[in-house]
Amino acid sequence: MPPQAPPAALVFTQTPASTDLPGWREAGTGRPLLLLHGWSVPGQAFAGQAALAQRGYRVIAPDHAGHGLSVRWRPAAGSTIAGVADGVARLIDALDLREAIVVGWSMGAMVGWELARGRPGQWLGPRVAAIGAIDMTPRLLTAPDWPHGLHGSYTATQAGQMAAQVRRHWHGMVPLVGAGLWAEGAEPPAHEAARVREWMTGCDAGVLAELWLDMARQDYRPVLREAALPLFCVYGERSRLYRPPLAAATAALQPALRVATIPAAGHSPHLERPALFNTALLQMIEDDPAQISAR
Repeated sequence: MPPQAPPAALVFTQTPASTDLPGWREAGTGRPLLLLHGWSVPGQAFAGQAALAQRGYRVIAPDHAGHGLSVRWRPAAGSTIAGVADGVARLIDALDLREAIVVGWSMGAMVGWELARGRPGQWLGPRVAAIGAIDMTPRLLTAPDWPHGLHGSYTATQAGQMAAQVRRHWHGMVPLVGAGLWAEGAEPPAHEAARVREWMTGCDAGVLAELWLDMARQDYRPVLREAALPLFCVYGERSRLYRPPLAAATAALQPALRVATIPAAGHSPHLERPALFNTALLQMIEDDPAQISAR
């Protein structure tokens, strides 16, 4: 099934990166909904979620180091997941966000989990109310006790090889990497795929390589097991990157974690099927007030 058109004709306003802060996009004036993009695809991928401003949310989509509005911006802590999370935390402070819902797609999920791991509770609780993930594993590498990494089989050696290829041949890799975003067995409209490839081509290959290596070093399973904040995950039913058992395996790490699956979607359900994704996201953050603080 091809990607749907954005559910409303709303667009983000843009703020370029500064010395201290990454660039970001936003729409609306309600409760903060912070959307963190994935590896190599900037915040433009959340265009379909600008419509959530009509549901009472201040939708904010920062661009991480090396991407989009922040292609030349570098976090003080380096091109790492912790460095990117530090930039997001600085933005949260600068915008004085309170009880934000943080939703990270792919690498962005690791950034959200890093906020939970690396920030003290007296900061995290007032600033962040819940953390969600879109089609992501808490550990990229597979292991005997975690067969749910990338493609169901991924090693540190492969991660190193990937990073080296990205440094040398990123532009040539963009079509293949971009193809992994869409649902298995489906092809997006040519104009949609071309638009995403253009976003990807504009990223800094050196930063992408460093971030890929750091993603491969991470294991956020302890964070999910010990999380004090509400957690939720949204998966694409036909993801090309992760096998269906990942959803149950991730939910098993934290009994309170809530899970939704978007039918006929792949690794980027918010981009492929924005209306269905938005409905599922709203159900996650609005239908269970015992889990997530009321607005």
